[in-house]
Amino acid sequence: MRKQILILTMVFLLAGVVSANHSLSNVVGIDIPSSVIAGSPFEASFSFDYIYGGDNEEGSPLIINLSIVSDDEVNYPVMKGDFVISGQVEKSWFFNMLTKTVDFNCSEEPIQTIEHPLDAQNVVAGDGVFYCYNEEGDLSLNERDEITLNIVSHQAIYPGEYNLSAKLFYLTDERAPFVNITNKGLFEEYYRENDNVEIFATINDGSEIVEKWGEAFLGYENWIVPFIEKSGDYRFSRNTPTDILEGDYPLYVFAKDEYNNPGNDSVILKIDRTAPVIDLIQPNSSSIYGKNDSLIIEVNVSDEKAGLNSDSVMYRISEIVNGSFCPDSGVIFGNYSCYNSGWVADWNSDFVVNINISGSDFISGSYWLEARACDILGNCGVL
Repeated sequence: MRKQILILTMVFLLAGVVSANHSLSNVVGIDIPSSVIAGSPFEASFSFDYIYGGDNEEGSPLIINLSIVSDDEVNYPVMKGDFVISGQVEKSWFFNMLTKTVDFNCSEEPIQTIEHPLDAQNVVAGDGVFYCYNEEGDLSLNERDEITLNIVSHQAIYPGEYNLSAKLFYLTDERAPFVNITNKGLFEEYYRENDNVEIFATINDGSEIVEKWGEAFLGYENWIVPFIEKSGDYRFSRNTPTDILEGDYPLYVFAKDEYNNPGNDSVILKIDRTAPVIDLIQPNSSSIYGKNDSLIIEVNVSDEKAGLNSDSVMYRISEIVNGSFCPDSGVIFGNYSCYNSGWVADWNSDFVVNINISGSDFISGSYWLEARACDILGNCGVL
């Protein structure tokens, strides 16, 4: 149980302990009174040798961590409520001709959320620990700014000697870079081997982006390609491998900031190497036609991935001479003329054509009928 007292003498030993993410030097010129009466206010002041120009990254506010420890923590530990602390920073610039005072609060709440331009971060204050910061974030220091701590000890605090240490640091950025692929609509389409793939992305972060790259996971190999900055965006460009297999492959844009926070966005790279499906509806292989008959050719053509190129759907009729197909030249066995229609795209909208045999160049014999179709990527098949 605490012993109620009204007056005591406290000697504070202020240790200049500094922890920082950037190049900050030690606390300089610590001044505190040699004796303190419990319950009365007093000041402890120091300056901080802040290297001007660049250490206060992106306007991140400086945070002051104060720790008060009793010389006899076993029997007289510092507890919450033993001290109340606030303070000011006397900011100066232009050869100390211009000054500004910025107040800050010191809280010993067990868990606090400190806001700053890059992110919000939780800090945990144990007994005897205070976090001091300005809620507006205006604690960036110039060189040799003066810091004053206003301290009040509880009237019933245990008498004895206490050590006060200060740490000054910046909150680190814990937020991942925001990566956005801006041309995702292109990846609703399919690609094939040797196609050029381009990705445009924006990468934003309050901190500096130190690394950025694109990577596609192809199963048997991965692309890893650095980005080229172009008009404020980033461009990824590479041709698909000649041996790439049909399938869906995740393609990522990665970025990493100076605090090693990774961010990414992704699309699916869809590879189609399959030709359209061609079904011959009529005629069948056993059909026989006379001179006055009509030859109706009908095909059903579909492509479920990249999509059919309707202009590529054609048929060809070749005469069979002594078991051989008549070539495109229309000449076989050196000087024998034969029939080859060449590739013809004379269809109606349903891929049906009606040929009048009597008005054609057909002669009696056997003929070979072929149908050909390609998708919009150029994957072609022949039936």
